[in-house]
Amino acid sequence: MFTPEPSIQFVPATRDQVVAIIEAINQPQISIPGKEPQLVQGLLCSLRNANGSFSIVVALHLPRTGEHVVYLHEKRQLSAEEYREVQDEGLHFLESMGFMLDNLNFRNMAPALQDQTIGRLPLFSPPRPPQAVAAGSQQVAAAEAVRLARFLSSF
Repeated sequence: MFTPEPSIQFVPATRDQVVAIIEAINQPQISIPGKEPQLVQGLLCSLRNANGSFSIVVALHLPRTGEHVVYLHEKRQLSAEEYREVQDEGLHFLESMGFMLDNLNFRNMAPALQDQTIGRLPLFSPPRPPQAVAAGSQQVAAAEAVRLARFLSSF
C-alpha cells in the first residue's frame, strides 16, 4: 500500500539511481486531503538504493500551488523479486486516480536526455513557489501557442 510521506518534498536522485520513470500523459483533477482540488501531474519512479535494493516512489505535482505530494510503499526497500509486484501496485494506484501512464524507458535514453528528463520533472527538485509555477505555466502556454500557430500555418 502507498501512503503519503509529508516529510519528503522531493527526491534528489541522480540518473544512475533511476531505474524507471513512468509519467502520466494527462492531468486529472484530484482532491488530495487537506488541499484544494486541482489538476495534478503524476509519475512513478523506481530507484536503485546504495545497498542494491529498490524503492518505488509515486509522486503528484500540484502546479497551481507548486507542491509535491510523495507516496511511498509500506515496504521501503524491495528485493528484485518484489520490485515488479510493487511497481505494478504503484501503477494501479495512479490509474485509480485517473492517470493514463507512459513508460519513458529511461534506461534506454542517452545520458544527456536522462539528465534533461530529470531536470524537467518536478519530483527531482524542491517545490517551487506558486509565483514561479505561474510564470512557468505562462511560458509553457506561450510555447504551445507558437507550436500550434506553426502547425496551422503549414496548411
